[in-house]
Amino acid sequence: MFLGTPVFAVPSLEVLIRLRDRRAIDLIAVVTQPDRPGHRGRISSSPVKSSALAHGVGVVQPEPLPGNGPRWRTSAMWDAVLHLHPDALVWAAYGGLVPKRILDAVHGRAVNVHPSLLPRWRGAEPVAHAILAGDRTTGVTLMEGTTELDAGAIVVQMLVDVPEDATTGELEVDLAEHGARLLERYLPDYLAGKLRTHPQSGTVTWAPKLEPKGGELDFSLPAEGLARIVRAYSPEPGAHTFFHGRRINVLRATAVAGPNAPIGALVKAGATVKAGTAWLRLDEVQPAGKRAMSGADWARGLRDLEGARLPS
Repeated sequence: MFLGTPVFAVPSLEVLIRLRDRRAIDLIAVVTQPDRPGHRGRISSSPVKSSALAHGVGVVQPEPLPGNGPRWRTSAMWDAVLHLHPDALVWAAYGGLVPKRILDAVHGRAVNVHPSLLPRWRGAEPVAHAILAGDRTTGVTLMEGTTELDAGAIVVQMLVDVPEDATTGELEVDLAEHGARLLERYLPDYLAGKLRTHPQSGTVTWAPKLEPKGGELDFSLPAEGLARIVRAYSPEPGAHTFFHGRRINVLRATAVAGPNAPIGALVKAGATVKAGTAWLRLDEVQPAGKRAMSGADWARGLRDLEGARLPS
């Protein structure tokens, strides 16, 4: 049985479908988070649910409870999982902890695809925090699933370089593919008991969910750090600043050299902003209510920038 929800989990599900088609496993069902309101309030299925249904795999989901707030009826769902008698679990970015009674039912045979080199960056946003920290390398871990968050024994790990200009969204796509390839190569041997796992070792670091307010750019910080914030917060929840009270989403930015100036000074040529050290070039922005555009095009459309500052 596979557990997963967002785009990151789809390549791992597709691997299980290929293994099913080769009769290496029997993929009995997919567990995914509930359908939620999407664009313009329309209820949308998770990427994993869409992929599973397209390949003829049954889906199990928590049922929404009436009323406000993110409350879901999960007990009945886990009862349904047990009724299917899975022999093993695989999960990737499911979005919730798996109960002990489910892990006990499969005798601990569970593999979790995680986009970091554990124990570095346990938690909800490992890719974003690797970028925020300026990590030059990250990776993918196949670990045994446990009731404790991201704490299971390691099955195998793969080191991956972090491109200097990669956003969280772009790096997640890369790591999802690497994780799926590891799963395809090592899952059959793991299920056959041919692999020896080992406990995680080293310093544990945590990667909590990014808060939207953390994406507001503080130009007293060094430009290199601001560029990492832009990359880490892309595509969600997004980095931003304000110009004349209007929100400007900053989609891409680069630290560049420049002359001394007051912090926050905005120069029209090149759409650059003075930071605590160096300057931040706004390579791509999206003004509120408008399409994404180059920072240079945005700045060219502004009038009278003498003495302009960000934020303002």
